[in-house]
Amino acid sequence: MKNRLKIGRAWWTALGAFLAWAVIFAILYAQSPLYTSNQNQYFLHGLARAGLGFLNRDWLAGTPDPTPVFSALISLTYALTHSNLLFYFYYALLMGVYLFSVYGLMDLLFNLHSSKTRSLLFVALFLGAHSAALRYLLSKLAGPSATFMVEGGVAGQRLLGQVFQPSTFAVFLVLSLYLFLANRRNAAILALVVAVTVHPTYLLCGGILTLAYLWVIFRETHQVKAAVWYGLKVLVPVLPILVYTLVVFRPTNPILYAEAQHVLVYFRIPQHALISQWFNWTVIIQCMLIVFGLALLNRKSLFPIVLILTVFMILLCVIQMLTANNTLALLFPWRISILLVPLSVSVLLADLVTRVMDAWQPTARAEKWVRTLSLVAISALMVVGVVRFQVERAGQLANPANPMMNYVAAHKSSGEIYLIPKNRLENFRLMTGAAILVDFDSIPYRDKDVMEWYERMQYTSWYYGTPQGGTPCKALMDLVTKYGVTEAVVEQSDKFAFCKSFPVVYQDATYRIYALTPEKK
Repeated sequence: MKNRLKIGRAWWTALGAFLAWAVIFAILYAQSPLYTSNQNQYFLHGLARAGLGFLNRDWLAGTPDPTPVFSALISLTYALTHSNLLFYFYYALLMGVYLFSVYGLMDLLFNLHSSKTRSLLFVALFLGAHSAALRYLLSKLAGPSATFMVEGGVAGQRLLGQVFQPSTFAVFLVLSLYLFLANRRNAAILALVVAVTVHPTYLLCGGILTLAYLWVIFRETHQVKAAVWYGLKVLVPVLPILVYTLVVFRPTNPILYAEAQHVLVYFRIPQHALISQWFNWTVIIQCMLIVFGLALLNRKSLFPIVLILTVFMILLCVIQMLTANNTLALLFPWRISILLVPLSVSVLLADLVTRVMDAWQPTARAEKWVRTLSLVAISALMVVGVVRFQVERAGQLANPANPMMNYVAAHKSSGEIYLIPKNRLENFRLMTGAAILVDFDSIPYRDKDVMEWYERMQYTSWYYGTPQGGTPCKALMDLVTKYGVTEAVVEQSDKFAFCKSFPVVYQDATYRIYALTPEKK
């Protein structure tokens, strides 16, 4: 009985510590307020199903969902709570998983738990490398491209990022890696399956990580059977999301599929898909960090896995660069860097802590000072994180589009479809709950839907870009006839975008809303 009580107390203590550090990490990292950036795409399906406004009538919400499990989480959460607060907490939990996993890995490699001082100093340095404070300094001193240089991957892709979205579940790939090296290999499979199931884009990363696991198992056992058996244990639970992705997003026909890929690579996401677009000096530094990390990992258990991930990433990048293959570009083989860069930085920090403490051999009093300074530094980073969130929230509240979107949220009705400028109102859907024709930031993934999105974008771009003396009324009536657009949002400064015969139903210093149907006149 006493043993059970001790185990229970230990479990609750560990859970409390995990939650405390998760909250600390979330505060100093500074999430962005809802709804920011990719959240406007990845929350759409879930919120539409949960009944937010009339999003279920939005065209994009009716296209196949690329992240069905994540959308189910969003839908269930909103349907049960009608609140957004839990989304911040979910991300804090993911940050806790990430911190726990990285610390566990570094402890296995560098024996950090040998003293509280080493542990706390490493955690402080790790949190500093992932803090809003460091991101701010890097962006100001080295430019925007350097903002996530020490915690993110290349091509604008990163493991965390400032918003809760499917890609943040990559923390389970790190957890899988830790569990594998800690000889909890069935649990490592479960963590890997969570990552790729929530975000199928990680199927390639997960596959390469699995190959690395198989190589380690083969080296340990010298049995092909053992490696094959483990591979099958990974494959079976991954099959549902793999089959879903291959079936739902299979090519409609080769020509259409090629056209859709071209649109995505060269029109929508060249910053992620074209090496020539994202390769810069920060990538060179990140590559150096990976090389230094590999050097320090030599003869350690993590070395073969990181080496295999690095070799595959380089090989696939070279193949894509030589062949200009759009399919490979959209598989993002360079996305493996979201694991390699932060892991390499963590190795560098853990090695630094180990070398300094071994060489210094501080007294008990000196160690106490180190721990105190570490806690002070973490506290200061938390203050910066709070300020950073407040500044971003204030900027969001000061958005000149807010009064217009508040009007739409209060007065929208079923059957309305809004035409909006393509680049300035990315959060219009989720802030208002109204259906729109199209926007540039949120995209479908099935080939015929990509081409439909592209056609809608061409109509929208041509309409808003119609110069004086052109035919904006005809363009507008084409949109009304073809897509059933009922309202149009236009900036006041856009003098020639609209046919003046349509009535204005809303107007402020920045925006107007025109009614395009007889019922509104």
